[in-house]
Amino acid sequence: MGERTFEDEFADVQLGLVDLVLEACEGRGGIGDVYVFGAIEGTMTSFNAFVERGGELERLDAVVADRSILLQVMGLAAQDLAGLRELCERAGRACPTQIRGHWRNDGGSYEATCEYEPVADREDGVAPGTAFAAWLEDERAARRG
Repeated sequence: MGERTFEDEFADVQLGLVDLVLEACEGRGGIGDVYVFGAIEGTMTSFNAFVERGGELERLDAVVADRSILLQVMGLAAQDLAGLRELCERAGRACPTQIRGHWRNDGGSYEATCEYEPVADREDGVAPGTAFAAWLEDERAARRG
């Protein structure tokens, strides 16, 4: 088997985030697409997610009410994002400041948009929670047409 590339490892981290969300939602019925959000900027690392359930987009904390599971997911995701930062540093590559990933559960495809410019650290910066909430609302609005 060939040597793994930076791109392979970069994708694995993102798909690992999707897997965390799917595992947390297991047994909660009707989970469709998964949307993962990661912010890595300065010393800050942040993660959140929302899922499609019953045709609606719901925040992960609305689907998974068990706080201990949510905290475990957030902790593991933060470790994964820290690993992504280390991967980028080792490879001499820029680390994204934000990742917005969309897993299409029906076809098993994944798309991500990565931001590389500072977002939270700018003078007019946007906190990760605010950026996440705006993305969720944008996706909901796009579904309404």
